[in-house]
Amino acid sequence: MIGRIRQLIRKAPPRKETVDINRAIREVIELTRGETVKHGASVQTQLADGLPFIEGDRVELQQVLLNLVINAIEAMSDVSDGAREVLISTGNADADCVLVTVRDSGPGFAPDSTPEHVFASFYTTKPTGLGMGLSICRSIVEAHGGRLWANANEPRGAIFQFTVLAHQKVQAVAERHCVQGRRAG
Repeated sequence: MIGRIRQLIRKAPPRKETVDINRAIREVIELTRGETVKHGASVQTQLADGLPFIEGDRVELQQVLLNLVINAIEAMSDVSDGAREVLISTGNADADCVLVTVRDSGPGFAPDSTPEHVFASFYTTKPTGLGMGLSICRSIVEAHGGRLWANANEPRGAIFQFTVLAHQKVQAVAERHCVQGRRAG
């Protein structure tokens, strides 16, 4: 784990393997089952069938998912009215990307804050938080050629979404980048 964090800090490229994102999500849900029960929450899924595989580091992508799910569960722990629900969904963002969405029914973002603030290093709303989790998540997703962002969930809660390049597009994008790099040099 420490070695993987060092690689991330050094901006080493992620390990490349073919990943079934739906399977990776199911594994993370199993890992978080204890926290889910402890906080009186439920985790539901709407996982799209027939999604293309993605190419990337399975462990790093699962770290992103784990962080988003645990954050959602912990954010809902103080909710006294209504259900404490996390919904994880997947789908095609466009022809080149797979979209993952983690939606919760927690308190949402602070009134004096924007969703973008949560990605700043050392920003935290937790008494014992370091404020690095979402910043690291964004770095991981970007290292996989994707994007991570957040929005308010109406009527309450937060939505975190990220895209990752589909497997068949990763090589084509890398080849275009290499060709462009040779032309520039």
